[in-house]
Amino acid sequence: MTIKNIIKEYTPRLLGKSFSPVLDVELLLTKALKQNKEHLYKNPKKKLTSNQLNNFKKLFSRRLKGEPIAYLLGYQEFFKLKIQVDKNALIPRPETELLVEEVINYCKANKIKSIADIGTGSGAIIIALAKNLKADFYGTEISNKALEIAEENAKIHKANIKFYKGNLLEPIKDKNPEIIVANLPYLTNKELKNPTISYELQLALAGGKDGLNIFIDFFQQLKKYELEPKAIFLEIGFKQAQNLKNISKKYLPKYKTKVIKDLCGLDRIFIIYK
Repeated sequence: MTIKNIIKEYTPRLLGKSFSPVLDVELLLTKALKQNKEHLYKNPKKKLTSNQLNNFKKLFSRRLKGEPIAYLLGYQEFFKLKIQVDKNALIPRPETELLVEEVINYCKANKIKSIADIGTGSGAIIIALAKNLKADFYGTEISNKALEIAEENAKIHKANIKFYKGNLLEPIKDKNPEIIVANLPYLTNKELKNPTISYELQLALAGGKDGLNIFIDFFQQLKKYELEPKAIFLEIGFKQAQNLKNISKKYLPKYKTKVIKDLCGLDRIFIIYK
């Protein structure tokens, strides 16, 4: 089978099971052929070897069952970086790039010297920040396996970041960073039942009944460790802004808050600042 024939034959099988069936097939072909997408476009009539075709079929079968394309490829593009991911770390989402953009804009305007990413996962957020800003960078993570992925990604992208194992803010309680950024688990118990995320690490997604359990722990630690950052940037669920305003007012009464909407017009970034 040629590259062109495979794209034509296999794309329809993903209709209704993927938001980007053509792209998925193309990416799986790049993995099976160990080539980039440009190679596919330049060589549409190239025939796959039997080994290449078998590799593609195995990958396609897994995708057909719902396994995320990022896990099949071994990476996810995020903020123009290839971030390695596997089942031990949450796949970076496009909407999280908005979080990174907001932090970069703030830091450039305020000469920030230290930034901490809480629950760093694959390290995508803090690595993207480190590639665009000059500061001291920290990342905390409770999972050993996720921490290994973050450290490997930082090494690949030559990002100077100090990673610490532990629960939320506890590992950096003595650092008192000027900026705290976090994409904490915020899905509700109901939202966790969505089959599209069944393959991903539940620890990185589950926020309890209303999705706010981890946020409450986060704010309690802020108070416990007497941390006073200049600003906090949080990615949130689209129905959580008002509840987080109430929580933030309780624990950080002297701070102001601001909500940034994503491209769909949904509340996505919650900023707490002095």
